[in-house]
Amino acid sequence: MMDESSIEAVRNRKNQKLFILVDDTLDMRYKVINPEGETLILPDVLFEEDPVTVPASKCVDEFSEVQLSNYVEYKSKEAQAARKQAERKPEPVRTTVVPPKVQATPRKKVVPVSTKRGLGASWTGQKLTFYKHKIEPLAPKQTFRVVLDGVGTFEITKEEFLAQFNDAVMSQKYRAEGYYTYMALPEKARKYIKS
Repeated sequence: MMDESSIEAVRNRKNQKLFILVDDTLDMRYKVINPEGETLILPDVLFEEDPVTVPASKCVDEFSEVQLSNYVEYKSKEAQAARKQAERKPEPVRTTVVPPKVQATPRKKVVPVSTKRGLGASWTGQKLTFYKHKIEPLAPKQTFRVVLDGVGTFEITKEEFLAQFNDAVMSQKYRAEGYYTYMALPEKARKYIKS
């Protein structure tokens, strides 16, 4: 149970830093505030499974100053938006009369689960480069392939990529400019290369 002064956070699997959790209702993603104070929407596989509750007495030790400042600002804007919403006059209720013979039966909402598999994207290059606009649209089990000149073919699922190449996904270059290039082939990439 979280009290008003405690903060819910998630721990990054690779660097073990805490990211303030502001929304966990997104499909397989979290809206977080990172230690640099940026508000981001990131795949939930980048974080340990269970969120942690940081009591107010530990917040200064666990979070950066800019992270806390941006969290307070975010909460303030959220409260202001809620007040404006509450002040709005409600729309008048409109009723539709349905003849008794044509009564609609309630349907269950079907939530689509993407089961797409197979190759979803492919590109070539001199160095291992990940392109956000090609990877983001893929389903978790879909693969993408990078044909590396003189090295071989790198192939991985989106799910494995998010789990194994956290450093690329979290980089400023990938998030802001949409791509990340390794200057030298990292050791962790070798198991995904086929000659």
